[in-house]
Amino acid sequence: MNRQIIQNAKEEKVMELMCEVLELKKESENKVVAAVNALGIPMFFKSIDALDIEEEEKDRIRALKEVIDTKAKSIESMKGGN
Repeated sequence: MNRQIIQNAKEEKVMELMCEVLELKKESENKVVAAVNALGIPMFFKSIDALDIEEEEKDRIRALKEVIDTKAKSIESMKGGN
């Protein structure tokens, strides 16, 4: 139970930080958080176009996804090189 509470708190903090970094409007932040909670992170990133937020905000989310994907590929290639 305590681990789940800690995990939830970490996820909330990550979401808060992500929304702050992306400079989302409060209304958009609420929609993003709701979408992540409903869909999970992987499906959220696959359904960015369905979000009812400004296109500029969607572009920033897409850019974040690209950074995450690039970093994941970099980590995978380092693991494969060991």
